[in-house]
Amino acid sequence: MLMHMVRLTLLGLTLVGLFYVAATTRQEIKPRPADLVSRPPVADLVLINGRIYTADDVVGTVDGLAVQDGRILLAGTSEQVLDLGDDRTRVLDLEGRFAMPGFNDAHGHLANAALKALKLNLSNIGSMEDLRFAVAAQTENRESGSWIYGRGWDESLWPDRRMPTRDDLDEISTRHPIYLERVDGHSAVVNSLALEQAGIDAGTPDPDGGIIVRDDAGRATGWLKEKATNGVEALIPDPTREQWREGLIAVMRDALENGVTSIQDDSLRMGRRGELVVEILQAMKSNGELSLRVTTWLPFESEVAVLEEWRDRLGSSDPWLKAGLLKTNIDGSGGSLSAAMLQPYATDSENRGLLLMNPGRLNQMVIERDAAGFQIGIHGIGDRANRLILDAFEMAMETNGRRDSRHRVEHAQFLHDDDIGRFAPLGVIASMQACHLLSDMRWAPDILGAEREHEGYRWNSLLTSGARIAFGTDFPVEPINPMRGLYAAVAREAEEGGPPGGWIPSEAITIGQAIHAYTVDSAYAEFEEQRKGRLVPGQFADVVVLSRDITAIDAPQILETEVLTTIVDGVVRYKRDR
Repeated sequence: MLMHMVRLTLLGLTLVGLFYVAATTRQEIKPRPADLVSRPPVADLVLINGRIYTADDVVGTVDGLAVQDGRILLAGTSEQVLDLGDDRTRVLDLEGRFAMPGFNDAHGHLANAALKALKLNLSNIGSMEDLRFAVAAQTENRESGSWIYGRGWDESLWPDRRMPTRDDLDEISTRHPIYLERVDGHSAVVNSLALEQAGIDAGTPDPDGGIIVRDDAGRATGWLKEKATNGVEALIPDPTREQWREGLIAVMRDALENGVTSIQDDSLRMGRRGELVVEILQAMKSNGELSLRVTTWLPFESEVAVLEEWRDRLGSSDPWLKAGLLKTNIDGSGGSLSAAMLQPYATDSENRGLLLMNPGRLNQMVIERDAAGFQIGIHGIGDRANRLILDAFEMAMETNGRRDSRHRVEHAQFLHDDDIGRFAPLGVIASMQACHLLSDMRWAPDILGAEREHEGYRWNSLLTSGARIAFGTDFPVEPINPMRGLYAAVAREAEEGGPPGGWIPSEAITIGQAIHAYTVDSAYAEFEEQRKGRLVPGQFADVVVLSRDITAIDAPQILETEVLTTIVDGVVRYKRDR
């Protein structure tokens, strides 16, 4: 047995592993107590007989990993890592399977995903009739006056692609207020009772940053965009603390089943709901119940003093839960025709989208928060929104001086040619969700028009220009499954295939680049590249084992690839039943 073999090479192999750390200058070796120097470290866990993609250019692919205290001790051969174990070491034989760093979802919404887990899920609704049936089923055993809340419908999937209205929902129920949020989270449709309770009628003006969609007679259709949803949503009763906790546990379980070991989260901006969610996450961390790593974003609009309090409260270095960037939105979404565009939509000649913040105010706030040392991430979908964001970051750099700010454009979905080359010189990261292409291909070419169609999802142009891209999913807008994003990035085709060769195939990237965006650069985007993203000595032992080698298969097979095991901090958190 390996645990009883004489390990004559043990000390030499250990020093080789440590030498790698110093040679690559990626990790600092802290001095070890004198009494430990003579005793080689012992691995808690070793992975052997695998094809382990370390995501590191120096180490490359290995077949063994040794783990100690939640960190990688050695990446090498199976024999080398076995020699670092003893009778207490757990051995995981990968049997030739492919392993890689755990996925780091650079843009997600834990609170919204928890709500979706608790509420009516409309993601798989295929028609208006299906919507009516699903919502009607919710009303059967509900008292009159109780709210029906659902999320996830997408009219672009329906045969007639018609937006639902208050009249459609009134046919379902006039005794229950109904609030159904669209898949993108940027608009909702409500029934007449919900409008009445929110005080919205023909004479109600559009709120700042929102649109109450009206018919030709000026009557509200029930479709509310952006901040116009706030007045109705505020009336919906909140889940209890225990329901929130159950929802969060369900979401984290889903993440682990999909190989996601870190999440960069936009929950705190949800006001009292967001604060409660963060409190629950803190309690889970204290109790050892947090099964993956969370970086929570702070609300950009808060006063600097308040933001500094949050940063102090959460800290910026805890390996499980910490404060991250400041997040805000300045436009809407393409699917709701509320993304801010330089020119009108091809399908709506009077509409250039919606700007949620005055550019002058945006510039002022970015400069102020940049001066306070915060990283900033701003939601930008339309080409006008993205240009204004880059303008604000450029102005902050000119005013405050250059620093390692790593500001981010969240989504960077439609980019004008003139703005591609601005990311790298400004040090701005494009935080993108490749999986959005799979859904948006159904309508993006139409709303952009032939002349602007090339502006969509410009991964290759950005990488060629020297910019960094961090990948995420925007869950629950899209499923948290990273395989959809990897497939979209390399194929640019729908999940069922087509268009042949991909939509704008020149913007496709390699699988290596896509993995890098989902691991190394997602870590860089949250200032964690020294601890996450690669499977090399000193980094967190966050590993995912897959059913296929995604670096050596055709693109459609990526969608068929399953997560077999997810390891976080050297502990197996998920293992698929065989």
